[in-house]
Amino acid sequence: MARILAVTSRLPFPPREGHQLRAWHLLRAMASRHDVTLLSFQRNDDATEGTAPLHAALARVETFRIPCERSRAALGTALVRGTMTRTPFLVAKYDSPALRARLSALAGDADLVHFDMLPLMAHADCVPEGIPVTLNAHNVEHRLLATRARIEPRAWARRFLSGQVQRLQAFEREACERADAVLACSDIDAQGLRELAPDCKVHVVANGVDLDANLPSTQARDPDRLVFVGQMGWFPNRDGVDWFLHDVFPRILAQRPTARFELVGKAEGWEIPETVRANVTLAGFVDDLRPHVHDAAVYVVPLRAGSGTRLKVLEAMALGKAIVTTSVGSEGIALRHGHSALYADDAQAFADAVLSLLASPTRVAELGTQARRLAEEEYGWDAIGSRLLRAYEPLLASTANVVRTDMEALGAIEA
Repeated sequence: MARILAVTSRLPFPPREGHQLRAWHLLRAMASRHDVTLLSFQRNDDATEGTAPLHAALARVETFRIPCERSRAALGTALVRGTMTRTPFLVAKYDSPALRARLSALAGDADLVHFDMLPLMAHADCVPEGIPVTLNAHNVEHRLLATRARIEPRAWARRFLSGQVQRLQAFEREACERADAVLACSDIDAQGLRELAPDCKVHVVANGVDLDANLPSTQARDPDRLVFVGQMGWFPNRDGVDWFLHDVFPRILAQRPTARFELVGKAEGWEIPETVRANVTLAGFVDDLRPHVHDAAVYVVPLRAGSGTRLKVLEAMALGKAIVTTSVGSEGIALRHGHSALYADDAQAFADAVLSLLASPTRVAELGTQARRLAEEEYGWDAIGSRLLRAYEPLLASTANVVRTDMEALGAIEA
């Protein structure tokens, strides 16, 4: 049994968002075979109750507040660093002397240090030489930021984000070069990371889904209801839903005025366009999204930005839903157009795809069946966890060899 020290950017349990789902299930896979200590940042909106399974699964859990969320002075310092130095703001916001002190204290006894998110690699200098460092890359972050900067409607925000792209790209390159292994969510992301840092060792460890907890339903669907799951605080979700409600949904309503769209996820401060407000429902955050998804005829994924793979799409597949998605929305997932989902990248094509399904319950059922079958074959978390463990085996073996060599040398000196 090896000793793994993991660092996360937020509490991974309870897993309410895609980032947390991936982090939690990878930690569970590690803990199934190894001794895992977690150092985790805790966001202001992270749940503090219901974390017993996290503490039960891991050997130790320590939490640290994000200074920028608790101090305006710390936020100001991060902004200055993010604009006046080479350090990207995304990295500067996670600067924490308290976390660095604990990481430095514990890393020397670890066999491997796992950083779960790119900006945390700024703390890799706390890890002694010879101890493997791994990066769990949820996205190709500089590409995601470049897309966001390109489509950001506010001029001041667009200028700020554009100025961050090169900083983040340089940091991401250095992080991939520093890591002994990088975990990518998809083949597309892996290729992007290899193009950025050709010598980095990238392993594809895809996102997964809990197949037992997400089962198809036999209940009757609302033949007019569409659903999307995602919180509006994440830019790709907000941009995609804005595009859908401004450009796609009016085309659907023109032919099917009884259609309704439900958004499941946090949406504080986000405004529904007046033109479609009567046909839109905001469910907000829910403890169990499955009844909302089961009730819908079609699951829509109108995303235009992002990378990685969408865990909510994998859940929709496991739930046996008919999915209409953009190419970006299901990037990295082996859905096939016309077989297990419908793909459309412009507003009229997306509307036509949705309308074709609303007019054909039989087709809805067929796509849902094929989506569930694909989830079973490729995306169960048990299989994903096994891939992670296989990727870490040679790194842990190399650490064990170093330890044995050191012990043998010590024995020779004492003799």
